[in-house]
Amino acid sequence: MRRPTALQAALIVVNLLLVIGIGALLATRGRSGPHLDPVSGAPPPSILLIGIDTLRQDKIGPPGPGEPTRTPHLDALARDGVRFEQCQSTAPWTLPSFASIFTGLRPYRHGAVGGERDYLSERHTTLAEHLARAGYATAGYVGINYLTGQFGMDQGYVSRPPQSVDLTGLDQASSITRLSGEFFAQHRGEPSFVFSHYYDPHAPYAPPPPWHRKYYLGNECRPGEPLTARILAAGGVPGENASRGMYDWLTGVTDPAFPTAQYAAEVNYTDDHVGRLIARLKELGLYEGMLIVVVSDHGEHLGEHGYYYTHALPYQETLHVPLIVKLPGNAGAGRVVEAPVSTLDLLPTMLEVAGIAVPDTLDGGSLAGLLLGHGKAPRHDLLAEQGSDPELYCKTLVDWPWKLMLFRQEGRERIALYDLASDPGETRDLASQHPDETTRLTDRLRATFDPDSPLGKGAPGTRANLGQTDIRLLESLGYVHKRPATAAGEG
Repeated sequence: MRRPTALQAALIVVNLLLVIGIGALLATRGRSGPHLDPVSGAPPPSILLIGIDTLRQDKIGPPGPGEPTRTPHLDALARDGVRFEQCQSTAPWTLPSFASIFTGLRPYRHGAVGGERDYLSERHTTLAEHLARAGYATAGYVGINYLTGQFGMDQGYVSRPPQSVDLTGLDQASSITRLSGEFFAQHRGEPSFVFSHYYDPHAPYAPPPPWHRKYYLGNECRPGEPLTARILAAGGVPGENASRGMYDWLTGVTDPAFPTAQYAAEVNYTDDHVGRLIARLKELGLYEGMLIVVVSDHGEHLGEHGYYYTHALPYQETLHVPLIVKLPGNAGAGRVVEAPVSTLDLLPTMLEVAGIAVPDTLDGGSLAGLLLGHGKAPRHDLLAEQGSDPELYCKTLVDWPWKLMLFRQEGRERIALYDLASDPGETRDLASQHPDETTRLTDRLRATFDPDSPLGKGAPGTRANLGQTDIRLLESLGYVHKRPATAAGEG
């Protein structure tokens, strides 16, 4: 018999008091049955995990004066749930970040960090596997092959998803929305879990009509210096990336306002599909009792620190991500949490809500206390790492308000220190002004990572077996370096 956790028991009390009254609480104690919680007699909640690729925290929420509406559906979900203002990702790109969300482990521990190690080992237990073993029907619908079985990221899906939704289509989000809604409809009446991954607003920023050019009415190809020339001159993006077609979508563009406006349109387009999926859940009568989590794997450089329309290094524009958690019964609706948390904390939190034992080997911790309005954030370092590029990598540690960044490039090391409270854009390096803090945080970072290895110390990893079509696709997105055909696998 599943024993209710403290969070689950508290949610049961809240839901029963709000929905069916305190008398029902007394009447249902002791009821049991297959997949039933012994306190309420209700099945565990169905769970929807929405992963929105490349979404910055500062690009959601109510618009500022004179700005267009950006994310009305995410804003509505936040009003029904709990919004976390300071959520940190573990990596500035998709594979290691989502692998951390799925396993509750830091990238150096799960091993899927890129380069020679881009496959999530089956020795790790994923969120979907935990839920499937507890009787959940599970499925995932994703918009990039990094999240499929090619990279070990389909572990635990009882109903196997497609390899990925067609990336060549302009409106792949429609398929994600439709398939996710259909799965919940087919498994209505039993605990179900769906991972819905919306690839937008990842570059190239090309939402379908009517979102295309929604926020841009000018001439992006007016006379002037090509934007790609300015990007390469800034030095933030290696020329090899451009040669792989990473910026082909900007050919002829001279106005830097165009890609930024298109990114905003991509965010609004994705928000619309989140709204459609939530509307479907309400039609099915499932929304009220569900656990819904919305998170991004990473953000995006939009010109900050010399990087454009990519997510290369773990500055805050790539690590500070949105997090919204809607609890069953909308418990805690409207709460805003300012405490810094990590995407590592999602797996233990979702397991606790589902009444499943949380392993004590995880790097993350449950957000139960914060969700219910008491307690503190889990006690663990907020670490991030970028180690897929053998010529450039960086590791970071946040101990609010301080953030330390350790760069190593071609054998040289540089350390930077930022005060995120007064300088959220990381424009002023304070390492020389605060040597004690710099030393303290550097020592903590070195105690975790091996600075002599671009991959960090930790779990060994393996290389995914990719065909040339897959490699060319990922190269065009700026994700991988060219690899020998014999090592990558033909096919």
